[in-house]
Amino acid sequence: MAKVEIKEVPELRGFSTVKKVANRNALLGDLKPNTILIFHGKEGHEMVVEIFTPDPNGDKTLPPATVASTKFTGPVEKVDNAYATLLFWALGQGKSLGTPTREVYHKVDLKQDPPEAEVEVQAPLA
Repeated sequence: MAKVEIKEVPELRGFSTVKKVANRNALLGDLKPNTILIFHGKEGHEMVVEIFTPDPNGDKTLPPATVASTKFTGPVEKVDNAYATLLFWALGQGKSLGTPTREVYHKVDLKQDPPEAEVEVQAPLA
């Protein structure tokens, strides 16, 4: 099983755009190293996702947070496996996970078939 750690995520400035998409594949064009996807839930059948690009001159600030974090490397379409890791860990630890969740993309290779990424999935502790 993948490792889960509790960590303090500092405040971070940057720029953001919010999109409503039907699925994760609709976000492939937005994935770049250092991009942070913030999942704000669903509206109807669409996910509400904030695409955050860190930049010290940005007009948005992500607040600091205490999160449960796990890393995933593999096909982008399988990133949801990291969420399962966090949920099983939380159940075993008697912890509750909150929202919004964040996916911090460290490496992205869209030339692979299927596209691959190295991503850290973070869920706030409730």
